[in-house]
Amino acid sequence: MTSGAMQHQRTTAHERFYVLDGFRGLAALLVVVYHYVDPSEYPFLSNSYIALDMFFVLSGFVIYHSYAGRLRRGMSAGTYINQRFARLGPTVAIGVLFGAIATLAYYNSVGREVDASRFALVHAGNLLFIPGLVDYNVPQVGIYELFPSNGPLWSIFFEFVASVCFIWFVRLPRRGLFIGSAFCFLLLLGGAYYVTLTTGRVLTPGAGFAPEHFLLGFPRVFTSFLAGMLIYALTQEAPKSFTRLVPAMHGLVPAFAAYAAMAAMLLFPYHMSGFYPFFGVAVLCPLLIAFGARIQTKARWFNWASDYLGQVSFPLYCIHVPVHLLVKTYLADAPWKVQILLSFGLAVLASVLILALIESMRVRQNVSKLLKPVTG
Repeated sequence: MTSGAMQHQRTTAHERFYVLDGFRGLAALLVVVYHYVDPSEYPFLSNSYIALDMFFVLSGFVIYHSYAGRLRRGMSAGTYINQRFARLGPTVAIGVLFGAIATLAYYNSVGREVDASRFALVHAGNLLFIPGLVDYNVPQVGIYELFPSNGPLWSIFFEFVASVCFIWFVRLPRRGLFIGSAFCFLLLLGGAYYVTLTTGRVLTPGAGFAPEHFLLGFPRVFTSFLAGMLIYALTQEAPKSFTRLVPAMHGLVPAFAAYAAMAAMLLFPYHMSGFYPFFGVAVLCPLLIAFGARIQTKARWFNWASDYLGQVSFPLYCIHVPVHLLVKTYLADAPWKVQILLSFGLAVLASVLILALIESMRVRQNVSKLLKPVTG
């Protein structure tokens, strides 16, 4: 999940997709709730994790919008990767470091040990988007994640891989994008079904975050990322037949209707033996982005709010789990509802401060300069 905001500060109003920015921000808030509250006790949250697949669709759409023309006009692969890493790297680094601090604080509070060398090695790799396929716990306990101190960062790894592959994907015709997305979906479905047969795990597209199903993360992200690229090609470079099918819509009514549709999709309370989440990944998420991309509004307050939600969503996604872990560590005796409310408020506040710090200190620009001798 990358920040879709500030991609084109010099573009005209009709080139911005404020509804999609709002999608990103509202979905990030829902992901926070999903991670803070046990979904098994609240069925309406049981399918909310497909918000990540919606983020992958948005990423393909936004990166196509931002870089396809420039790559076709001669932008080098090194310059492109430089800009992608500079955009993602600083916030991910904050998430990794914050996660490491929160984990050490928690382990110290419960008297649990870690292997110091493995702990340092895993986190050094995480800073560079390298997943930790070796656990640092001694002894190893249960299922560990690719980013053990900050689990949600696993999706940033896969999204970064997809954004690098965009260098080749951008050359594909629309038919190639569709075939690629459909093929990856079939791989994801088949792989998930195999995992279900061999382990008894519930049939779900929610895979990729742990070594047990690490490889399924690739078809998962490519399914939605390629769909996002295809949606951009159809809605913004579209044949007339498609623009007639999905005409441009204006005003607050269709915008809020789109937000309501997003909420209904992510808060659907029935798993339906795995059918619904796979249907959401393959059909509902792409359709939602396709319609959202055709909505424009001139209400300045709405555009500003949606824009800012899109900006703050990325730091919020990267730090909300460590914040909750710190609250649970130091306020272990507080009621769980108090822990959740406090964690939510602190995570939002920290995200706002991180965003302001990164922008005011021109962190991304400075990182890009540091990488230039390597990437060209």
